[in-house]
Amino acid sequence: MTYTFRNTEKNNEKASVFETKSLLYLIGQRKDKKEIFHVTFDCFNDVSGLNQNFDKIWDVQSKNEKNLTPKKIGKYFYTLFDNYISGFSFHEFIFFTQELNEIYKINTKLREYNYKNFEQKTASRITNGLNEEIIRVKGNSKSYQTEINAFLDKVIIIEDSKTELEYIKSITKFKNKDVKPIDFYNNFFKELRDLQSSKKNSCIEDQTIINVSDVINLQRHLSSKDIETLIISRIIGCEVFKFKSIPKPFFNVIKHLDIEDLEDLLQDCNSNLSLAFFNKNSNRPFWNTCEKILEFLETNLTQDVEFVFTNVFNPYTQKISYLNEITIKYLISIIIEGKQ
Repeated sequence: MTYTFRNTEKNNEKASVFETKSLLYLIGQRKDKKEIFHVTFDCFNDVSGLNQNFDKIWDVQSKNEKNLTPKKIGKYFYTLFDNYISGFSFHEFIFFTQELNEIYKINTKLREYNYKNFEQKTASRITNGLNEEIIRVKGNSKSYQTEINAFLDKVIIIEDSKTELEYIKSITKFKNKDVKPIDFYNNFFKELRDLQSSKKNSCIEDQTIINVSDVINLQRHLSSKDIETLIISRIIGCEVFKFKSIPKPFFNVIKHLDIEDLEDLLQDCNSNLSLAFFNKNSNRPFWNTCEKILEFLETNLTQDVEFVFTNVFNPYTQKISYLNEITIKYLISIIIEGKQ
């Protein structure tokens, strides 16, 4: 089985914003978000999520258009349908759109629903729109009627009802979502949008892959951890997992050590932070630890690491092996330096 990329394109800013919302929906809003390991851009579709074993694809067609008619909805379903009949293992087919006209729907309150929630007249027009697009591209639709019906039973409609700010906040694991100001989240959304757009600068039109995993070679993807790493680094104020120098506030903590012991300690601290963040079992404690430090530093302008540690963590009960006392103090030092 092979897959050939067709109709890849560079989108305008309006579409790019909506595709970034689609990305954040996949990794921040879904119940199965932990399964999504990679997200690709303008490969299988506008946005697609992949699991770690590459045997599931969450396929997303996003349309940032107001007042979509049923016929247009059916037309836009085509890329999802084409993937449905491709033979690759697509797990879900998601149409991510602005809120649709209430008269189209049976239950008007739902923002996530399937094809059965459309009124009969609307459903018929959507099917006609899809049929017309299949005829335009493939020459006829009669031979695909069984597949069309099965596809329509699977497609999920997601109506965008959240702000850019809400989508960004959903990927952090802070209990207090206001730990950073609104401008921070808006700026991060723009940065992520630009990063996502830059991934589409290469030309992959008409390229063919044999296995789903081959899509990674096209470099049109980010991992969910890439995005988490980016936002935690922006929150802290530096590339926390690539920090090479000794943060100035840390000098008083390690001044008694000789060079060799210091090098070992720094290596251990960096390793512990990475392990705590990238390990599923300790990821949330890592976020919680950062949040406590940030909240304390918002109201206490200090560079005294011991003072911060004593007030925030004393007595400290070590629940995660990677987050020992000296590693916490190292993290405090990095956050203090980042805030400067």
